Order: sequence, then structure tokens, then C-alpha cells
Amino acid sequence: MTRFTLFGAGLMMLIVGALHLVNPQMMMREPGIELSTVNHLHVVRAVCGGAYLGIAALFLAGALKYLEARAALAGVVLIFGGFALGRLVSLVVDGSPVPLYLGVLGAELFFAACAVAALSGLGSSPQRRVR
Repeated sequence: MTRFTLFGAGLMMLIVGALHLVNPQMMMREPGIELSTVNHLHVVRAVCGGAYLGIAALFLAGALKYLEARAALAGVVLIFGGFALGRLVSLVVDGSPVPLYLGVLGAELFFAACAVAALSGLGSSPQRRVR
């Protein structure tokens, strides 16, 4: 469960981050977000490109045993849980977004739940490693 969760969440962030970094216009067109200034492009490349790639590196480092699995799994819970919380608040306050974002919400909830399950399976010993 640990490696599945870290690889799945890591690959998701790697693909999404790389696409935002390389082609932010394409990534924002589907949800109907217009990037009309250099500043818009700058923010999307930094936040949705660079930051997502850093998050992917965290998750994949845990999957590949360069980082303690417990820390990487906690990152999945906190980061994906935070994304999901923001989306759920938006659903209540703002209404339903495009179906793409509902699918992303599902993936975030899924991987956050998998990470919680994997953490509980690791027990309380910080010495236990990913297998």
C-alpha cells in the first residue's frame, strides 16, 4: 500500500506539474481559466508547475526509499488533504466546478485515504521501511 500510494500520488503530481510548467495555457483552457498576462503565466508556472514538481519529488523520493516512507506518506495526507479541503469548501461556497476538477478531488481523497491506511499499517516503529 505504501509504494502504491507514493508512486500513484507522485506520478499524478509529476504529470500535472510538468504540463503546467511547459504549457500553462493548455492546462488552464479546459477549466475555463484565461491566462492573459505575463503575471498569470508566471504564477501558474511557479505554483502549478514548479511547486507540483517539488511535491512529486517528495512523494517519489519516499517511494524509492531516498526518504523515510512515513514522512512522504504524511506529505500525501497533508498536501492532498489540504487540496481536497479547499475543493470541498469551494463546492459548498461556490458551487460545482467543471467535471475535471471533481475527478481531481476524487483522486486527492483517494490518495489521502490510501496514505492514512498505509501509515496505520506501518505501526508506531519509525525504523520500519517500505518494502
